[in-house]
Amino acid sequence: MRQTYRASLNHYLRSCMRNFCIFLGLLLLPSLMHAADLRPVIKREAGKCAAAWQRHDYAGVLAYLPPRVIQQNGGPKAALKKIKITFSKAEEYGVQRIDFSPGQPTMPKTIGKWLTSLVPLTVVLHRMPVDVTQETHLLALSSDQGKHWFLVPLFQTSQTKLNAWFPEFAGKIIVPPDPEPQFAIAL
Repeated sequence: MRQTYRASLNHYLRSCMRNFCIFLGLLLLPSLMHAADLRPVIKREAGKCAAAWQRHDYAGVLAYLPPRVIQQNGGPKAALKKIKITFSKAEEYGVQRIDFSPGQPTMPKTIGKWLTSLVPLTVVLHRMPVDVTQETHLLALSSDQGKHWFLVPLFQTSQTKLNAWFPEFAGKIIVPPDPEPQFAIAL
């Protein structure tokens, strides 16, 4: 009788433990799904790209552009030239320093082979006596499930241009409108 009691108690405990593990698994599943949150990685990569802009590291900035965008801009040499011209124009206008601050990226979503996320970006142009602040976005793209991220600046990028670069995004990614720049007296 003692053996039968132990066997049934053992069976009961195993059954309870199995049910407890299933319950625990269901309880922890949502938190495990958030463990793969790539937004901190995207924000870090946007920060690295912003730092390259601030250092005038043109090749570093170019490394963050998707190959398709580089090709649509005439290849690496032509794209690099456009980046340098952008900086030259800013200096001609008296801009002494440019600050870039990426915000919190949206949760990545899959479109075709790409993981995509919109990253808010604040750009401040410092030019005595006025600072100009422009809010815009970067489009973060990864074709390798988040191991490497490309960043496409969306400032003054039309929906037509984005769709020409990435036809698979047509109707799935909407270029957010850029608000008017804000001006502040720099003291």
